[in-house]
Amino acid sequence: MVADARVGVARLRDGRALAYAEWGPADGWPVLHFHGVPDGRFSWGGGSVCADRGVRLIAVDRPGVGGSDPRPGRSVADWPADVEDLAERLELDRFAVSGWSAGGAYALACAQELRTRIAAVALVSAAGRLDLPGFVEQMSTAATWRLAARVPSAMTFAYSTLARLARRSPGTAQRVLFSGVSKVDRAVIDRRDVGPRLVSAYVEATRLGGRGLTEDMRAVLSPWGFDPAEISLPVHVIHGRRDTVAPPAHAEYWIETLKAAHPVWIDDAGHFLIEENVGKILDALAA
Repeated sequence: MVADARVGVARLRDGRALAYAEWGPADGWPVLHFHGVPDGRFSWGGGSVCADRGVRLIAVDRPGVGGSDPRPGRSVADWPADVEDLAERLELDRFAVSGWSAGGAYALACAQELRTRIAAVALVSAAGRLDLPGFVEQMSTAATWRLAARVPSAMTFAYSTLARLARRSPGTAQRVLFSGVSKVDRAVIDRRDVGPRLVSAYVEATRLGGRGLTEDMRAVLSPWGFDPAEISLPVHVIHGRRDTVAPPAHAEYWIETLKAAHPVWIDDAGHFLIEENVGKILDALAA
């Protein structure tokens, strides 16, 4: 758990729990952040960066992940209803959304379905249309995504096994979890303030076991249930030129597909650019 986070659980209309963590002033400008895979609400905390900008960053666990109750068979298009319910529980009128990596799909779903309540959207190192042919094959993590699609029970077992290892030996789990990252991402993950936090976030994300993360992957791999090309809101596409998990071609797809894409390229950054560019992301959303 990130030390300076405020944590909460919202009870949705259907009785499910939706867990979240937040940073920054309680009366600040709300930004709802959607994590990647395998990830959860504690993977990114804004800390002083949020406070300096008056931003209330709220990171939300999706169903079956961390402290959020499962919702078997869910699709990406189901997510905006949960977000709207959470926003009402937190008394948020308008807010921004950001999605990192696979979380970008969920940010786009909200941009389409909740457009009257959303003031700004950011895709951060976002994967492309993983429900369409071609995109998974471009990713350095393609083998993991193929396993989730073809043998979900094996993917769940792998996630659960790694979670047990992370609880016993966080350092070993960190090496396993990030064994295939690029050199530019390795430099970020090896920082003392990053790697251990990501492992701790993974432990919490797998609190209920690995099934929730597998279901999250399968939702992104299945038909999303909406057409991103119809989104009319401006979308900041923030991407590293050296990203190997979601290669630049994924960002280029969004820049070409979205009606009002605002590209922000970071030349020397990889997939984990979020760690060193929090201020730039929040500034884009606040603008």
